[in-house]
Amino acid sequence: MLTPSEVSTNLKIQPSTLRKYSALLEQEGIQFKRTHKNARLYTDSEYIAIKGIIATVHSGKKSLEEAVIEASRSLKKNNSIAPRERDSDDIATAMLNEVKQLKIQLQQQEERQKERDIMFVEVLEKMQQKIDRMEAQQKQLLAPVPEEFELDAPESSSQQPESEPETVTPKKDTRGLWARIWNK
Repeated sequence: MLTPSEVSTNLKIQPSTLRKYSALLEQEGIQFKRTHKNARLYTDSEYIAIKGIIATVHSGKKSLEEAVIEASRSLKKNNSIAPRERDSDDIATAMLNEVKQLKIQLQQQEERQKERDIMFVEVLEKMQQKIDRMEAQQKQLLAPVPEEFELDAPESSSQQPESEPETVTPKKDTRGLWARIWNK
């Protein structure tokens, strides 16, 4: 940023002439950055525009008003392509706000992902419990059938006194596994 005295010295014009050109540019919509004492500060683009105004007026090809209009259009065009320095704080603030919003969104996504993970684990645990129950039922179905006890007792045992329990000897099943399962 250049001060008014630097610009007027470099361009070899009076400070009053610089103020006049600057005021004309402001009328065309160009806004200069100012110091805390309200003095204008000039960017390189603004310095070049004022230098162009002086050259155009001295050449006699255009009037001061036409040169100012042309310079202001050029400045506005440059400002739309590249942001001015005074806008950098606004841009930085906007970027920071956007980053904050993105962080919040990321945090929300992470929380949703954790909830999904918890739900997924719960579903997997329920499925595992069902599988375990099914396997237990399958083992029960495939378990060997207990040997049948011989129900036909000899007649002499019926004549025994009732105080003595009958001894039943189990009969061994010699059928194969599938025959026992299907009871054939």
